[in-house]
Amino acid sequence: MSEYVEVANSLSRMLEEDRHLGDCLENTSPIAQQICYGVTRNWFYYDRVTEALLDKPLPEKHLDLWLILMAGLYSIDHLHRPQHASVNHAVESVIKLGKPWAKGLVNAVLRRYGREADSLKQQVMQSDEARLNHPQWLIELIRADWPDHPEIFEHNNNQPPMTLRVNTSKITREQYLAKLADESIEARAGAFARSAVILGKAMPVEALPGFRDGEVSVQDEAPQLVPGLMNLEPGLSVIDACAAPGGKTCHLLESEPGIKLTSIDRDRKRIHLITENLERLSLQADVVTQSFEQYVAETEFDRILVDAPCSATGIIRRHPDIKLLRTKSDVDKLSSIQRGLLDKAFDLLTIGGEMLYSTCSILRQENDSVIADFIEGDASKQLIPLSHPGCSEGATLIATEYGLQFLPTAQEHDGFYYAGIRKVAI
Repeated sequence: MSEYVEVANSLSRMLEEDRHLGDCLENTSPIAQQICYGVTRNWFYYDRVTEALLDKPLPEKHLDLWLILMAGLYSIDHLHRPQHASVNHAVESVIKLGKPWAKGLVNAVLRRYGREADSLKQQVMQSDEARLNHPQWLIELIRADWPDHPEIFEHNNNQPPMTLRVNTSKITREQYLAKLADESIEARAGAFARSAVILGKAMPVEALPGFRDGEVSVQDEAPQLVPGLMNLEPGLSVIDACAAPGGKTCHLLESEPGIKLTSIDRDRKRIHLITENLERLSLQADVVTQSFEQYVAETEFDRILVDAPCSATGIIRRHPDIKLLRTKSDVDKLSSIQRGLLDKAFDLLTIGGEMLYSTCSILRQENDSVIADFIEGDASKQLIPLSHPGCSEGATLIATEYGLQFLPTAQEHDGFYYAGIRKVAI
């Protein structure tokens, strides 16, 4: 099968079934995966270019041809092979799609792009969407929230590094870095979390020294601050409220094995990932498959982590399909869901108990605004001031009015948000 047919099939599923790109790439070739991610990261640019190159729009029933054209454009710009090879592969792919009548169209469009790429780029770059490769609604929200950080758009379009979380209950970060060095694996220590290691190049997890022995897991650096912000102590009862795939559950237990942890998630397809991670790391938790909003407990809890479902605008560089699948109305709906999760968690907290709210969003509507609305007018909800030595002027970790906000970076951490609340007697 041509890589362009694979690309058209995968991207069609993503768009038509509203599915994450990663879920649509099963059994596809590495080059098709590269093109899929490249097209998705640069969607708004190549979409405008394709539109400019066509004399008239293609009917919706020919979405596959549109995707072939975008894949061809990306390949001409980014694949290390002769331009004519990308054009020829694209032309041949339309035959395999059963549309031989489109051979001339695809050939003419891609060859024209090869001749006029510079002038076309200058033309389409007049659009914010094409220049920044983000939808207009999201451009406006990010600019409103972070006017002093225009680099967010560029960072969202970068490929992210592979970051590890060292299990410091088994090995120190320094010892693990030495293991990597012994195997000539380039790596450096993270700047914000004492457990974080950032690899110079991504690699299969099975090839990581100590992975099967539970010495290390894959996790971005920003969420690795969770245990340090939860004031854990032996004997405390703890809930991880939206736990799949289990990274934070395991990190909590690695950091304080003496807690009594209940790990809850409603997704039956992903709940097994929590169990698998616990088994690999030789950890124990009570895993519950249930909606957190419907969870009923006989006792109250000392600590609750609410890692809430969100727009995921802080991890666009890992999941560029977010720019295509999310809408402004989704953000409105999600902020309501987030508030409901906080209400439920607060009901389950004991007096003096604390909860940590987190999202992988950079939008204030899902972060500071949710917390402000939640605590307003209720003296029993006490904001816990959060701090980190990494907060400073110009840093990518920012102290906001209600919490801490990581902004996405080029080669370091993703975007992520934290806020802490204590339940007090009144």
